Amino acid sequence: MSEHPRTDWPGFLPALEFDLSESPVEAKLPSDIAIEPPAPDVPLEVFRWSGIWSGWAGQARVIDVKLVVETVSATAATVVCIVGSEQGGYRCERIAASLFGNELHGRLATGTVVAYRMRNPQIVEMFWQSGPERWIAGVLSQGAAANFERIRVPTAFVEDDQPVSLEMVIAKPEGDGPFPTLLFNHGSTGVGNDPALFRTTSTNPALARFFVERGWLVAFPQRRGRGKSDGQYGEGLASDGSGYSHDPGCALAGFGRALEDLAEAHQHLLTRSDVESNRLMIGGHSRGGALAIAYAGEHANGFDGVLNFVGGWLGERCTTAREVNGAVFRRGAYFDKPTLWLYANNDPFYTLAHSRKNFETFTRAGGRGSFHVVDTDPDEDGHHIIARPDRWERLVNDYLLLGLS
Repeated sequence: MSEHPRTDWPGFLPALEFDLSESPVEAKLPSDIAIEPPAPDVPLEVFRWSGIWSGWAGQARVIDVKLVVETVSATAATVVCIVGSEQGGYRCERIAASLFGNELHGRLATGTVVAYRMRNPQIVEMFWQSGPERWIAGVLSQGAAANFERIRVPTAFVEDDQPVSLEMVIAKPEGDGPFPTLLFNHGSTGVGNDPALFRTTSTNPALARFFVERGWLVAFPQRRGRGKSDGQYGEGLASDGSGYSHDPGCALAGFGRALEDLAEAHQHLLTRSDVESNRLMIGGHSRGGALAIAYAGEHANGFDGVLNFVGGWLGERCTTAREVNGAVFRRGAYFDKPTLWLYANNDPFYTLAHSRKNFETFTRAGGRGSFHVVDTDPDEDGHHIIARPDRWERLVNDYLLLGLS
């Protein structure tokens, strides 16, 4: 067996989340794709590589990516590497690759080294390198993605004498509906000091697919200044550009601004003929999870349930996180139906002890819910469990069947 090639995998790669690419150039599949089922004696960890993987790469997700594993054995594979971007155009090449444990390696005709690493059965990390300072990284996932529609939501906001509209991404089943609907809210941008990240649209194809397959419409609103929404991003950013402010007044003012944006998105959904307005659920990831809990508390009759993935407003490294997060979650206590809280170990923003304390604050104020620790691998980033439906689908299924029946 050949020696395992050395790859300088970027340390940030495990924290990247699977989502839609922002590229206007699609990584289209060529017409001659031919996927052969692996032999019966191929180990499961190798078998999982077979098929089509889709995702993104590059800063701000500017490259659309596909990897097609046509044939795979215990040590080798035939793969098709496809990328599309506004700057680089479309590129497609079939190459021979080698398997080394959970990594797949090959080389393009240009000499670019391509490496893929299976993070888990749902996610593959990508790292292409053509020189010491010339590389791109990204993430891909397998399975048919839900069909997404991007719409504009008019609002009552005006900034710089201009009307402000919000971007919303919709995924829904076939047909006219109306469908039970999940209003799902995005999180922050890490520490909040990279404006380029503000303009990437945040959805979650794995979550959308899970709900659409069960007959739900899923809406992903983008708050002001995020994604393709108009306006400035102002959710508690420090004036010196260092990121999210630790000052409770500033942080909670930013939270209030986010609530205003969410209200506009909510009201728009109620006007849609494909939304079953008396069967609404709200949810979110990270900041979006905390936002969903609080908003449901202020609109107790508007939702049947709340789905909170690793929610919190300020990361625990902030000295005022306990104060701010407690204030946010207490606002959700007026919601009188059960809520579902999903957390995990190895979360770089919130320890389980901190999150359990937030849950206690919520329930002591009168909130109802169940707190669950989702299984993770020892080296898995727990803040991104939303990308692992295999870890939470049973809990969410039970919640849908029992809590929303």
